[in-house]
Amino acid sequence: MGKKIKQSITRLLQNKGEFTKFQILFEIMRNEPHVKQKDISEALGITIQAVSKYFKKLTREGLLVSGSERADYRLTQKAISVLQEDLKGLERYVNSTKNEMKVEGSLPAIATQSVRAGDEVGLVMKGGVIYTVPPEHSVARGIAVDDALPGEDLGLKEMQGKLSVKEGKILIIKLPSIRRGGSRSVDLQKVKTLYEEFKPDRIGVMGAVGRSVLTKLGLKADIEFGISRSAAIAASRGLYVLVLVVGRMSNRMTEEIENVNMKSATSIKYEIRDAKI
Repeated sequence: MGKKIKQSITRLLQNKGEFTKFQILFEIMRNEPHVKQKDISEALGITIQAVSKYFKKLTREGLLVSGSERADYRLTQKAISVLQEDLKGLERYVNSTKNEMKVEGSLPAIATQSVRAGDEVGLVMKGGVIYTVPPEHSVARGIAVDDALPGEDLGLKEMQGKLSVKEGKILIIKLPSIRRGGSRSVDLQKVKTLYEEFKPDRIGVMGAVGRSVLTKLGLKADIEFGISRSAAIAASRGLYVLVLVVGRMSNRMTEEIENVNMKSATSIKYEIRDAKI
């Protein structure tokens, strides 16, 4: 998916005002040139006053022009281009989501009790992993696809209820590159303090500098490859993840976090701290 389309999707899905503007542009396109603000108000469930403000804003942005007659509004070529780009982005997002939902025919979990295929089970999230429990112990439930003994994996289908997941977070610690001193220019005491205060469930590291810092602190990495996506997914499942990266690699991390937020409708929180002396 191109960068421009990703930006369009992020803008629409994370900004209610931008999405409303998109909806108004779409309604104008459907009804031009005879466009009544009252009709748009009713179609979108917002006040006429709000529609009027959007019309003025669209005009200032060069997206809308009005004719000599009342209710005579037309989209500019700029507005048509914006609308086409947004529609293309939304279509790709929906198709991408559908494809990802088809990857697994069932939801994987681990049994904590003996389960027979067809049994209804409760679901809980622990350490980023879904476990089955007796149905009366959870509002989230599913139907077992397989037989399973305690500790065995199984598939689940027909999930109902909301799985309770605590809010995860990612702490990104920026380190200096080797050219700028590497691990020798890292404030190790600061990193140690951040680690102790954050109390991470998982540690991720990207690059030789980060590995050296962990060695000096007597810590081990849980995630060493594909950490941008792995850390984001872990945080979306309620885990606290500490990641050590060099300089601009932090940008890659934040981009992946935003991608996961957009695809899974989550809001992973993250913080970036500099550890250079």
